[in-house]
Amino acid sequence: MCDIPGLISRLEAEDLARLREAGKEKPLEPGMIAAIDAAAGGPGEGRGYYVVSGSLYPVDARDYHLREDVAEALFAAEETSVGVTA
Repeated sequence: MCDIPGLISRLEAEDLARLREAGKEKPLEPGMIAAIDAAAGGPGEGRGYYVVSGSLYPVDARDYHLREDVAEALFAAEETSVGVTA
């Protein structure tokens, strides 16, 4: 089972900012997939948090996107942190 809040909390601040900056609809870049994998526990471990959009073949042309519930949680977490000061 995916631990979405746990994944979000384990993402590096720069990666979290890049994901939020890209928005919900933009395909994930390879570096973002690697960041999600790392936050999920290692290479390939983030596969439950992102999905293929469109055709499965050819493999090298796949577009990966955050799962809808992951994107919603990611952007909801951003909204709740707006205005928070240390």
